Amino acid sequence: MKILQVLLLSFVQAATEFLPVSSSGHLLFFKGLLRFDDIPLICDILMHVGSLVAVLFFYGPKIRQTVAEIGTEFRQRLSDKPQSRFLLYIAISSIVTFVGYLFFKDPIESGFTTPSILAKTFLITTFILLSTRCFRRKESRSLAEMAWTFAVVVGLFQALAILPGISRSGTTISVMLLYGIKREEAAYYSFILFIPGVLGALLFKLSDLSNLHYIQANWIALILAFISAFAFSYLFLSFLIWIIRRGRLWIFAFYTLILAGVSWAIF
Repeated sequence: MKILQVLLLSFVQAATEFLPVSSSGHLLFFKGLLRFDDIPLICDILMHVGSLVAVLFFYGPKIRQTVAEIGTEFRQRLSDKPQSRFLLYIAISSIVTFVGYLFFKDPIESGFTTPSILAKTFLITTFILLSTRCFRRKESRSLAEMAWTFAVVVGLFQALAILPGISRSGTTISVMLLYGIKREEAAYYSFILFIPGVLGALLFKLSDLSNLHYIQANWIALILAFISAFAFSYLFLSFLIWIIRRGRLWIFAFYTLILAGVSWAIF
């Protein structure tokens, strides 16, 4: 595996991981366009781990605050436990996503080797993003006010977003905005939900011995990809939070619409 190929893909992944345009879709697009056929899915997942570490650094203080408040809620036996409910909902959404993946494992994984799917999936992302503009409601609700069924719905949409071309962050945040969830709470929930998803995918793929052999043979390139993905992910995560605060998530729909057209023409 050439180091320049991996560095290019790591930049593409990092630049698009947190923007609502689908990093997996972009990776598949560039792999198909540049004929990078020898780079397996485990490489993509390791780059996603770099993005995961960026989330931990970016939200580190808030994560520590959440954990501390959960401890306080249990020690003081508070009747209202908003942070504990937050953690429970993260668990529910993650389980629903995992079950959805298991049910549709074969079509999902075949999608990662089929660039022609991108015309359809980028179009789905376009409609999801535009929905936040067309069906806008006042963002005034807190996650603590939501029933557990909310977490199920978010988990189902995250399962849909496993397909390349459907943005995970764009889909989950858009669904929460349609529920009327406050923007920054929606972003925080989406990015914390990213953590168990990536860790689960990593453990699942590491169970395949062929992936371990691939990592052993290409460890230098993979370390560079990890570092690059971490650095650029942190930068673009900051940019997305800026966009979300201004309620402009929908503007990326025009970009994904163009990508759907280009993918249809090329593949």
